[in-house]
Amino acid sequence: MSNALWDGIPLVDLLQRAGGIKAGASKVVLYAVDDYSDSIHMSKALEPTTMLALRMNGVTLPQGHGFPARLLVPGIYGMKHVKWVTRIQVVNTDYQGYWQQRGWSDAADVRLTSRIDTPLAGSTLRAHQAVLIAGVAFSGNKGISEVDVSLDGGTSWQRATLKRPFSDLTWVLWELPWQAVAGTSTIVVRAIDLEGDVQDPNAESPLPNGSSGYHTVSVTVS
Repeated sequence: MSNALWDGIPLVDLLQRAGGIKAGASKVVLYAVDDYSDSIHMSKALEPTTMLALRMNGVTLPQGHGFPARLLVPGIYGMKHVKWVTRIQVVNTDYQGYWQQRGWSDAADVRLTSRIDTPLAGSTLRAHQAVLIAGVAFSGNKGISEVDVSLDGGTSWQRATLKRPFSDLTWVLWELPWQAVAGTSTIVVRAIDLEGDVQDPNAESPLPNGSSGYHTVSVTVS
């Protein structure tokens, strides 16, 4: 996740300037100087937010972030955001990149997620102390409409306050004030995006579609 300010050329504009997209084209393949390659479906390539980025935070794209040009595709995972681009090819085949050949998702859609950054897991808090529960929520390119926090392991929920994000493409900071009550509390968080989708509570490992599940933190109050 990153909230950098990117500047460059929409990929759809670049493809049109290069002669347009012929009938039957299904994917765009990007090749990098380090021999890495990956593809994105044509539907993603045509989205106006898909960009060949040339600048980052007002300066020429740094080497570590893909100088001289890198792909930026809001809504899909970073393995698709090819850096150090040397060549772009439109194909009518189902091109599979390095990670897809090893079983990872080809669509690579970012899964709705949220996390608790404070308090830390295992913390000991003072009873009746004013505590700020806070963290981050992210949906890829669908924005965040709501973040809910549970103080009893998911039995009941309270709505957190969202800080204004830079855009629907960035992660969102959230917070909930709490008067800590003596005992052990299990704090859980979940997010809802602007399309009304609720975060998946089922825990899954990253392979092959990205991880899911609610972030949970247990604290002791004495």
